[in-house]
Amino acid sequence: MRRGALLAVTGVLMVALAACDPAPGGDKKPAGGPPPGGWPQPVNGQLTTKMCGLLTDADYAGYGHQRLPVVSQKRVENQANAIDCLYTTSDELSLYVQPNAQTAKLQYAEGLKDHKARLAEDQRPTILATNVVPGADESWFDYWTLGTAGSKFTEYQISVRRRALMVGITLSGLKGKKEKDPRELLAGLAGLVLQRIPNVGVSDTAKSHMTRFSVIGPGRAKQIIYNDPSTLAPITLRNVKLPWHVDKPMIPLGQPMIMLSLSATSANPMAVIGCNISVDGRTAVRQAPIIGGFANCMQSFTPPT
Repeated sequence: MRRGALLAVTGVLMVALAACDPAPGGDKKPAGGPPPGGWPQPVNGQLTTKMCGLLTDADYAGYGHQRLPVVSQKRVENQANAIDCLYTTSDELSLYVQPNAQTAKLQYAEGLKDHKARLAEDQRPTILATNVVPGADESWFDYWTLGTAGSKFTEYQISVRRRALMVGITLSGLKGKKEKDPRELLAGLAGLVLQRIPNVGVSDTAKSHMTRFSVIGPGRAKQIIYNDPSTLAPITLRNVKLPWHVDKPMIPLGQPMIMLSLSATSANPMAVIGCNISVDGRTAVRQAPIIGGFANCMQSFTPPT
């Protein structure tokens, strides 16, 4: 999301266009169909920016919403197979294909958990609804995670999973006179995406291995730091009740070796704590609980084939 960069440019547009009726002819949906050659599909299993064309201006207009010009269409750098399509005033379409359904299910759950936490932290209201898209395995609809409470231009988002495919759509707050209910609008658009790429994400392309990070001990950890075994990005947690563990999929993205890392600092400097990292139930590295309020587990690991 690039909200800050867009607001300065689009603020005037939002006010000027808010009263526009983007769907001439009332509720009648304009004619629209696939481009010559059909709806864009992955190339050699990889999503391409041409797939931003899976949703058209006519699709949005059919629900009374005017999608403004494109800002960017690009591959997502920290995802192996993902694209992001951003339009003026924060209309956005994101597509992700995980190596398998299990990994996508975990990512979907993490995304929903993060969304709830962000809204609660900002003391923002919620209208969360689940299972809103027919044909999807999972879906949720709510106010946009990165939106602003009390904004005149309220934004919404939807997140959808079908097997290993994940679809995210954000709806800008620039509302037409006859715009449909945002839940109906986003569920309809997400349904169109699923219909237009019926085979994407249906088959697993790689096996994932499950990594468990555990901290053993009493009380609470002041801080826990571990690295995501797929992206290798560090994740920091604070004020965590012990004992604690989390399961993360390990998806080797070409790297022959992965560094597994976990450290924990107790709120009590004299606490007896330890740590353990296991892959598919087998211990990769372990530190037995010791006095001192600190535990550290680190080990290079060659992913199973």
